[in-house]
Amino acid sequence: MTGRNLILQRVVGALYILAGIGKFFPQLESVEGRLDDASEANDGTVISGPVDWLDRHPTGVMWFVAVAMVAAGLALLWNRRGLVIAALYGQLLMLVLFVVILVSSVPEILVMDAAFFAAAIYLLYRYHASPGARTAAPSGPTPEGR
Repeated sequence: MTGRNLILQRVVGALYILAGIGKFFPQLESVEGRLDDASEANDGTVISGPVDWLDRHPTGVMWFVAVAMVAAGLALLWNRRGLVIAALYGQLLMLVLFVVILVSSVPEILVMDAAFFAAAIYLLYRYHASPGARTAAPSGPTPEGR
């Protein structure tokens, strides 16, 4: 990973950690309030059932999202290739779900999450394009050759 890419990875990692910690402070972002708004905005849509279920479990959602964001951020800071790639794919999935659930009630989520989505796509591209992405052939005899 080149210097600029590593800086981007670490900045994104630090932001994920901060956002994860921020979930515990309703003054910064009220997960319960967001879920209430999302439930109301998605009433009658195809996703209303799952969103209503999430709205009934705001503490569990808060913990799950916070832990996932902090863990992804730590993986990005620790910079172990396999963990970074897994964290980036996990965050892409989480960002898509955030947008699907929250875009009706918080349209500005598209701007913030688009920036994180673009950073994750770019970093994944760089990881998959780097020489470390190629795997070596297994050593030793193959099961067929025994």
